[in-house]
Amino acid sequence: MIQTSGTAKSTIDVAIVGGGIAGTWLYYLLNKRGYGVALFESRALGTDQTLASQGMIHGGLKYALSGSTTRASEAIASMPTRWRACLKGEDDVDLRGLPMVADKYYMFANNSALGKLTSFFASRALRGRIEKVSDVQALPQFCGFNGVVYALNDFVIDPAALLEHLVAANRNHAFRLNVDSSNLRRAEDGFYEIDLADTQVRARYLISCAGNGSSHLLKQLKIPNITVQQRPLCQIIVSPRHDTPLYAHCLTGVSTGEPRLTITSHPGKQGMIWYVGGLIASKGVTLSDDQQKAKAARELETCIPWLDWQGAHYRIFRVNRAEPTQVSGRRPDEAYAAIEGNFIQCFPTKLTLAPDLGDRVLKLLDPPRYPGSFASTHQKITVGAPPW
Repeated sequence: MIQTSGTAKSTIDVAIVGGGIAGTWLYYLLNKRGYGVALFESRALGTDQTLASQGMIHGGLKYALSGSTTRASEAIASMPTRWRACLKGEDDVDLRGLPMVADKYYMFANNSALGKLTSFFASRALRGRIEKVSDVQALPQFCGFNGVVYALNDFVIDPAALLEHLVAANRNHAFRLNVDSSNLRRAEDGFYEIDLADTQVRARYLISCAGNGSSHLLKQLKIPNITVQQRPLCQIIVSPRHDTPLYAHCLTGVSTGEPRLTITSHPGKQGMIWYVGGLIASKGVTLSDDQQKAKAARELETCIPWLDWQGAHYRIFRVNRAEPTQVSGRRPDEAYAAIEGNFIQCFPTKLTLAPDLGDRVLKLLDPPRYPGSFASTHQKITVGAPPW
C-alpha cells in the first residue's frame, strides 16, 4: 500500500502478527498491562494451528511414560493450576465465564499391569497431579471397561471460545491483514510501520506469533538467527454412532514415551465427534488417508472395545506444528520468545504453555509508552471454525 500525505498515523507500543493462541493471549495480556497494542491476522483467528488443537490444558504427564519425570513433563507441570487461576479471575488473563469442555482428563489401560508406571503414578512426586480411580464402572464413559483408569488434574477448553474471549474486550484493534513486504517496513527511527486501509500504525515492537508464516516474516526482516521447524501430525476425526464422549489418553500396550491414542470429544456439524491424536497421529504422517483411516478403526476397536464402532465415519486432518528449530527436530520442552533488536519471535509450542509465553514476553519489553486507542475502519478479525 502506498501511503499518502493525508493518511493518519497512530503510534503504539506493540504490533502482533498472528492470531492463534500466542497472538491473542499476548494481545489480551499486553492490553491489560497498559500497552498500546494492535493485532494482525491474515485469515480468521486460530485457523492455522490453534483450532486444530485438542484443547487440552495438561500438566505434562503424557511426556513421562518412561516411568520418570522429564524436562518436558516438569516444564509444564504447573500449567493446569495456572489456567485454573485464570478461570477464577485470579491472573492477569481473566478467563471467568469461559466454559470447560471437560473438567477431568484420564489415562487408561486395558489391565493394571503397567509395569513401573503403576508405582510411578502412585509416587509422592506426582501427588495432586494424578489419582487412580477406585470405581471405574461409576464413570459412564468407562462402563464395561475392564482395566485401570487414572484421573489427571488436566482439563479441556474450547479453543474457539477461548480466542473469542481473548479479543472481545479490544476488538477494535484486531485487524484482518496479511502482513508482508507490501504493507510492512522498518522506519529509520527503528519503529515498524504497518499500513491499514485508512491509517498507518507505527509500533515500537513487532511480535511475530505467525506460526507457519514466521519463516517468511523472518526472511523479509532479515533476521537469520531465528529459524523454524515443522512437525506434522495426521489427526483423525471420528463420527461414531454411539453418543459417549471421552477425554483420555490410551496407554494400552504403550511402548514409547507417547500415548497410543489421545482423545477429545466435540460437537460437530452432525453430532458429536471424537478427535484422535497421540502416537497414531505422529506415526500416521507417512500413511495415506485411507491407510490412516483403516488404522484408526483398528485401534479404536482394539483399545476401546466396550463401545460400538460399527458404522463409524472417519476423516483425516493433517496439520503442521510450527516451532523453533531444535536439535534433531525434537519437540520443544518450553514456550519460546527470542528478541532481536525490537523484534520478538514467539512460539507457545503447546496450547497449555500460553501463560508461560506471556511471562517470557513481558520480561523482554520495556514499560509502555504509547497507551490509548486509535480509530480505523479497516476490516476487523473474526474467529475461525475448528476442522470438524
